[in-house]
Amino acid sequence: MSHSTSRRKFLKSAGIAAFAIMLSGAALAEDKTPAEKNAEHPYELMVCDYVGGKLCRVDKRGKITWEHRPEGRVWDFVLTDDDNVIYPMRTNKMEVRCVDSEEDVIWSWPYASEFKEVVNITQHQSQLILSGQMPPQAVLMKLDGTIQRRVPIPATYKTFHGQLGNVYALSDNHFLAQLWGEGTALEVDENGREVWRFQVPKEGTGRYPAGTVQDVLRLDNGNTLIACGTQARLLEVDPSGRIVWKFTASDHPDLNFTNACGLQKLKDGSLLVTNFLRGSTGRGAHAFILSKEKKITWTLTDHKTITAASQVWAIEP
Repeated sequence: MSHSTSRRKFLKSAGIAAFAIMLSGAALAEDKTPAEKNAEHPYELMVCDYVGGKLCRVDKRGKITWEHRPEGRVWDFVLTDDDNVIYPMRTNKMEVRCVDSEEDVIWSWPYASEFKEVVNITQHQSQLILSGQMPPQAVLMKLDGTIQRRVPIPATYKTFHGQLGNVYALSDNHFLAQLWGEGTALEVDENGREVWRFQVPKEGTGRYPAGTVQDVLRLDNGNTLIACGTQARLLEVDPSGRIVWKFTASDHPDLNFTNACGLQKLKDGSLLVTNFLRGSTGRGAHAFILSKEKKITWTLTDHKTITAASQVWAIEP
């Protein structure tokens, strides 16, 4: 047999083998279970694991690429464009701290002389908004820690922890605030005067109204989306106060939807919802995405990496 004939036979057999492997790989891809398909995240994530006591960055494969364990309790954070992380922290000084990717402290603001507590932090463009409690104030701050101004928020809850939660800047120089203790979403003008208010109605036998609002989001249609905390539901409310849509734990038992505590509107119009599993760990989703049609398209269920996440944030390009 000539070398050329032998080579042709070898190439033919190798080609058949390669084709068979390709078909086998395609079949395996098609045979993946929903859990296997869900293993790859659609976004890189930043996670605050409140119970695990850490902030971590997770790549699309679910691998932790950065981890930071502050010496105090952390609930919330902001990730800046230059990869600094800013978070309020409960320490002896009670402080808001900014660290870089090497975990070096860039700046720190000790606030104990001014507020009983700062639990939440949000970002609007190049500005931070911190939620001061006792007195209830939105503290507007530059990314370098310089305070610009303060907006009083008419919260009436008597206990400092939970008096005021997330505060967001709206396009008309108004602010949308989460009043944890009052179970209320509140809009105020630039001087802190009330413009709009909605108190989540009582449901079930749990504690009320405290804990029934953990986050708020003003939607493009003018409605307000409310993460109803321990009621484990989402409500969309129109300006008149009418509930036009809701999402409940009982409708989605596989999620183990325990505490609706975080909302993020993604660039494609979908919503990332954080489910705080404190006291109910080891089962269900730490977070999930709802499409514009409000269908579940992805869940985060990594119980090896995360214990109970108080904030899951998608890092979009």
